[in-house]
Amino acid sequence: MRKRLGEILIASGAISEEQLRSALALQNQRTVLIGQALIEQGATDEQTVFRALARQARLPFVDLSESTPPPRLTDLLDSKAAWELEAIPVAEKDGDLVVAVADPQKVVVVDTLQFLLDRGIQLAMATPEGLRGALTRVYGEQEHAAGGGQGIDVDGNADEAPIVRLVNKMFEEAVAMRASDIHIEPFADRVRVRYRIDGRLKVAAEHPVDVYAPLISHIKVGGGLDIAEKRRPQDGRIEHRVAGRELDVRVSLLPSSHGQTCVMRLLDREANLISLSDLGMSEQAKQWFEHLIERPHGIFLVTGPTGSGKTTTLYAALQTLNRPDKKILTVEDPVEYRIQGINQVQVHPRIGLDFSRVLRAFLRQAPNVVLVGEIRDRETAEVAIQASLTGHIVFSTVHTNDAPSAVTRLLDMGVPPFLIATSLQGVLAQRLMRRLCPECSTNKEAGLLDAQVLGVEVGSEVARPQGCRQCGGTGYKGRLGAFEWLEMDETLREALFQSSDPNHFVAAANDSDRWHPLVLDATAKARAGFTTVEEVLRITKVAVADESAAPEPEESSVPSPAPSEGNTDE
Repeated sequence: MRKRLGEILIASGAISEEQLRSALALQNQRTVLIGQALIEQGATDEQTVFRALARQARLPFVDLSESTPPPRLTDLLDSKAAWELEAIPVAEKDGDLVVAVADPQKVVVVDTLQFLLDRGIQLAMATPEGLRGALTRVYGEQEHAAGGGQGIDVDGNADEAPIVRLVNKMFEEAVAMRASDIHIEPFADRVRVRYRIDGRLKVAAEHPVDVYAPLISHIKVGGGLDIAEKRRPQDGRIEHRVAGRELDVRVSLLPSSHGQTCVMRLLDREANLISLSDLGMSEQAKQWFEHLIERPHGIFLVTGPTGSGKTTTLYAALQTLNRPDKKILTVEDPVEYRIQGINQVQVHPRIGLDFSRVLRAFLRQAPNVVLVGEIRDRETAEVAIQASLTGHIVFSTVHTNDAPSAVTRLLDMGVPPFLIATSLQGVLAQRLMRRLCPECSTNKEAGLLDAQVLGVEVGSEVARPQGCRQCGGTGYKGRLGAFEWLEMDETLREALFQSSDPNHFVAAANDSDRWHPLVLDATAKARAGFTTVEEVLRITKVAVADESAAPEPEESSVPSPAPSEGNTDE
């Protein structure tokens, strides 16, 4: 547990308990830091307080009251940047540049200098007076500090290279960390950058608020968006090349209280085109899936929440069916990955080119296989079903929580039960679980929670996360799918045909042997050592007898870069 400043000063003999109580009383009367209160009351001096602050922050202390750092270090930073950041290079350690600051919370200094100087940065503590004196001796008075070539010009009129480097660095880091998207969020005093890695957001960096305007403008220009428009949401697309890989970046801008928040979805066209064998399906699920997608006609649905990998699964199916004797057409919003040999159409609602209209045009193209990106309304659903009844196999997605609910969703849209009963062949529901890192996962004794959820004996061995550099200390690396499937048979068709009550169909599916629930596949993968009981509970919400045994959510941390790996996001 981190010690308080007053405790550190008392332990070192710098102040007494009576002096600390007096300073605390002053702090209650005025908005002043405890260290400043002690200095004002004459209990101690500035250097003693800041030495204690350095000890509290676990940083080295540098006395700059008389000494001046060597020019070979101070020349690395121009005067404008040094005064704006209130930082000065003082030493080199293990290849990193050690920079002195007077505020241990200045994380933005590290991030800004890392992209300005393109090298590792470590912090050291100095007193404010000593720091200002060193800055004046090296760079001159603040009001005379000339603008340097490495500073960021907020108006965009000077050197743009730092912003370009910052954007390139974000993409490089995101790809190296296997991130699926980048979030840029403006606040009153900083700009926060987060990466979504294996489904979880991680804080990657925080930058000075002055960086925000040129950063967003640069992204807007790259995405073909209106730079002047700040009041309405905007969507765009950027093609970016990182480490020899072509990224298709979907940009979304949304106005917020402190500016426009930006989300960039990273789509690696090559890494995400995976085969059926790479989806993580069990042998039983894979055989069922391959059998169903080879049927000559009917409709096949993949369901799950946003980001559960539905589109990845459908593309794997299309790659399996992509043969010279089959004509495959897709209608998507947007076209996420381009596959050779397949005709792909992007919808444009503004000109009336929506899913249902494109589907009707598809039927005149005599396709064998049709992919509809998503069924959103009754008209699209009915046209897709009509296509499946006229000799086509139709793939599509809906957003539901389980496989039987896909039927419920179609009924809610107003599709007649008899149309669903005659056309629907099967439903695959899926979630994504974090995969244990193969480099550092370890076996530990199973506890009560493992026994309740996984059905293993208490004391037997189960795989657990540990954390290493390869996985960024999280214990997980990559994701794998957990699947449930429902195949329509005569009994289920009759139940759907006879009653439009969704509950009646769900009950019939539950009583049949054609529904393989998600929890069975998820727990089997945890028992096999691919994931953990916490991930099973996260995606299945299995009831736990002892609520206190349920795991607490993890805190987000900043991971170290890991080798690149393809994403399996939707």
